[in-house]
Amino acid sequence: MIDENVLAALRGRNVVLFVADRDELGESDVPFPIVYTGMGKMRMFNALVKWYEERPDNPVVLNVGSAGSARYPIGEILDCRSFINGGCELVRERIDLPGEGCSVFSGDFFMSTQTFSPEEVASLSKQYDLFDMEAYAAALFCRTKGLPFYCFKAVSDNLDGSLKDWRSILGDIRRSFTQLLGSL
Repeated sequence: MIDENVLAALRGRNVVLFVADRDELGESDVPFPIVYTGMGKMRMFNALVKWYEERPDNPVVLNVGSAGSARYPIGEILDCRSFINGGCELVRERIDLPGEGCSVFSGDFFMSTQTFSPEEVASLSKQYDLFDMEAYAAALFCRTKGLPFYCFKAVSDNLDGSLKDWRSILGDIRRSFTQLLGSL
């Protein structure tokens, strides 16, 4: 759930959305510019670097997209405040924003029992709320450049499915994001 104070902080500001996949949110769905980045931390970071050269005055970066979770139900949209960098060695670097919110572990692979052992998924799920592939890169870039950063993630899977299962829920997530962001 997104706290009303967070939504109020975004109202009337120069928000630019950063979205990995066009199926997660469409340009005609919201009244904000969208930068499509592609999946993964490097694609997100590269998109931010390119955008930064032509950025508008006083921008607010809002990363929206899907994430897996063993703690929250599919479809729930959450405000993310802690970002963990997970690499091939599952190295953990962390960025924390002020306020209450979820933790996001940004890995290099789709997190599920299809790509990692059930034991690894269970262990990481005890430590982190959500799993994606982009949020840490956006948080790091914004921290480096001194840009305001927000991140909303919708739960798309419970870490036990395949990429095909993830694709099947994106229409519902898109409708939820459209409704939430339309309120801004």
